[in-house]
Amino acid sequence: MARRAVADVCVIGGGVIGTSIAMAAARCGRTVVVVDPNPGVGMGSTSYSSGIIRAYYTVRESVQFAWEGFHYWQEWEDHIGVADDRGYATYRETGGMILEHRASKPFLDKVVENFAAVGIPFERFDRAEAERRYGMESPLRMQLDPMGPPRSITDPQFGTPNPDDSTTGAVFFPKTGYVSDPNLAVENLRMAAAATGRCEFSFGASVTGLLFSGGEMDGVQLSDGSTIAAPIVVNAAGPHSSAVNAMAFTSDGAPPNDMRTTTRPMRQEVAYVNAPPGVDYDKYGPVLTDIDTGIYARPEFGNRILIGGIEPECDPLEYLDHPSEADPSFTSIHTSYLMRLAMRFPELQLPNSTSTQGIVACYDTTPDWTPIYDRSAIPGYYLAIGTSGNQFKNAGIAGTLMAQLIERGDAGIDQDADPLQLELKKSGTGTVNTARFSRLRDTSISSANVLG
Repeated sequence: MARRAVADVCVIGGGVIGTSIAMAAARCGRTVVVVDPNPGVGMGSTSYSSGIIRAYYTVRESVQFAWEGFHYWQEWEDHIGVADDRGYATYRETGGMILEHRASKPFLDKVVENFAAVGIPFERFDRAEAERRYGMESPLRMQLDPMGPPRSITDPQFGTPNPDDSTTGAVFFPKTGYVSDPNLAVENLRMAAAATGRCEFSFGASVTGLLFSGGEMDGVQLSDGSTIAAPIVVNAAGPHSSAVNAMAFTSDGAPPNDMRTTTRPMRQEVAYVNAPPGVDYDKYGPVLTDIDTGIYARPEFGNRILIGGIEPECDPLEYLDHPSEADPSFTSIHTSYLMRLAMRFPELQLPNSTSTQGIVACYDTTPDWTPIYDRSAIPGYYLAIGTSGNQFKNAGIAGTLMAQLIERGDAGIDQDADPLQLELKKSGTGTVNTARFSRLRDTSISSANVLG
């Protein structure tokens, strides 16, 4: 069997998480090979990322982690640290807004408590101020009345205001925004990793097996018949992560899989629509999280609005056995996103069948929408999975975390018994207990949707 390469670390997956891990490991002095079946980095689920950078979560550790991740994007060029003729991915700060009403208040109360504890700025204001900033007499001309709970467009009550609720105000999160070019961000990371002289990228062949020696990792086998010898393998395969895990734990010599939470690929749709006539959403629009209608939205180039879902109960979750099963055609979900946005923007002009815009992609999800950054039961096999949907923002800190887990593992420190207390150096907010991202964690404490 031909051996293509020998390295200290093999990273499976050349998305934003895998490439960030590769850069961090190479900067720690390790030789790294990244394998990806695509022709280049960032061509899988990363290429479909909405790129939203926000820190509002209900769980304190997730808030801390995302706030640290925010600082990587704020200092992205310094983090990359090498010249890139293509330029650098840019974080655009628009602020984030969530209307406050009966449905959103429990979420907002937890978020505000966490923001106050961590020291992250926010504004909580009343209905009058919300109307002044966002209402029908503002430049955005939004309708702020409660429209929930989220409903299917086939529900007779879809689009009907809720007479039993009232919008009492809103919470604004100023340090929120987006990165509009996820591919450029991954190219920046690839350039920085390659600049160390210790990182190579292998494209065009998929992993078909994991190799063991004496019960420990010994590398990966690729679909072209070659192998990469490496005592450390990191699964950062995005929507393919569960398939890679299946290969790992059904291989000869592998111990039983002790994971208490798993990942599954999930089909997702995102819609684009032109802003309402006379509304400059590119200038005035925030990252909008609308718990009342079950969508999020952000500005997009050309004064368009990007719209996605936050997994309300009325929208069925479409899990797949394999990402290749994802139907690329738009469904009623795509239409519902547009119509839900129109509930907030009454002057929105819905596209016709020839002007419909959007994407269909796969997420790599866990039941609690929190990633797994951890070791596994196999010595030398590490997990950076369940990251699609809300971890693009954390790419920088995720690389740092995984590099430190690898260093600790080599030093014989048991992550399960003695979880890494990751120092949050950029935000200066102490440490975060990485047991929150364990494969063995309790999955019942988050909001169980992409908001976390």
